[in-house]
Amino acid sequence: MEVPHRPFDPDHPSTAADPYPGYRLLREQAPVSHLPDHDLWLVTRHADVVEVLSDPARFSSRLGMGADPGEHSPRSVDYRIGAPGVRVLIATDPPEHTRLRRAVLAPFSRSAVAKLTPKIEEVARGLVAGLLANPEPDMYRDFASPLAVLVLADLLGVDAEVREEFMQWAAVITDDLDLIGSPEFRLGRGYDMFRYFYSEIRRRKQDPGDDLLSAVAATDEAGLSSHEVLAFCAFLLVAGIETTANLFTNIIDILFRHPEVMERLWADPDLAEAVVEESLRFDTSVQGLWRATVTEDRLGGVALPAGARLLVLFGSANRDDEAFADGNTFDLDRSPNPHLAFGHGHHRCLGAGLAKAELVAALKALIEVSGGIAPRGPSVRRNSLVLRGFAAQPVTIWPR
Repeated sequence: MEVPHRPFDPDHPSTAADPYPGYRLLREQAPVSHLPDHDLWLVTRHADVVEVLSDPARFSSRLGMGADPGEHSPRSVDYRIGAPGVRVLIATDPPEHTRLRRAVLAPFSRSAVAKLTPKIEEVARGLVAGLLANPEPDMYRDFASPLAVLVLADLLGVDAEVREEFMQWAAVITDDLDLIGSPEFRLGRGYDMFRYFYSEIRRRKQDPGDDLLSAVAATDEAGLSSHEVLAFCAFLLVAGIETTANLFTNIIDILFRHPEVMERLWADPDLAEAVVEESLRFDTSVQGLWRATVTEDRLGGVALPAGARLLVLFGSANRDDEAFADGNTFDLDRSPNPHLAFGHGHHRCLGAGLAKAELVAALKALIEVSGGIAPRGPSVRRNSLVLRGFAAQPVTIWPR
């Protein structure tokens, strides 16, 4: 089966602004399609995305996200997560991935999240108070990002005096996701971050606690080098801060566009979990991640060469009408809801439970003390197909 060429440009600003019409065309006309200019295959249907994510023996995260230059694809340096030769959890395959994931699993367990939830709620309430006192509040700058930073800082066991720097460090790493297709890896920026993590990890090896940094410090027992442990810390900043913060700005945008949902939510705060779950499907912050074929293969009836780089589009799969009735409609009562916002299979997001706890707590904190929110001027979308959210989201908020 030959795939027809369709004009879908992942670098075009209109795609970052609203990729969903393009996704729909691809699902209907070329669900597994090749972009020659990027040497990249797009996977857009729910069933095909699940197939890729379920079979790491055929579709490798190591080759797709962590390949060294020259390995299989001539463009393999593009989209790399981590420096050449440095393993990161998201860019490994079983059994190595299984061993590394197990080493850091405990701080993300259901009981650990439950223990942290009162602190999340306290931080969220304090930030809402700050929004109300601010004459020109911005939902990303003043609420979503600081909430994610402070929660991750608590999880890591970071000292209070360096927590403000966490936002700057996260932004350094996130810039690499905003520049789609750029072969440059800007690891040189953010040396302060790596110096801090290096010092703290050495300290936690001697005096471990029950925090996430202590768990990361112990990953050298799973075969990680010191450079790889530091890369893991950098990855945690993106996974723990930017993805959750951007998810929250997407939820706020959905509420602005669906005032009937906002009205129901403010009338019944217990709907917060349902709003979060459907928002994760409808407009998730991580739109896709990369895999690569281990050998020649077939997917959705399309022949793929060995080493083919795949961009597996969760955002498209989550709107697939074959998996979700009327997938382009936001349905607060949708059930079941097998969305792929946190991935699927062995790479399902480690912090999914924590992210949902943060998002629910954030919504309930807003509802508890505010009479409502509204947009205050235009918002600014991130210029990225992969990380979807708002870099600026000015709002008006008023007390109950």
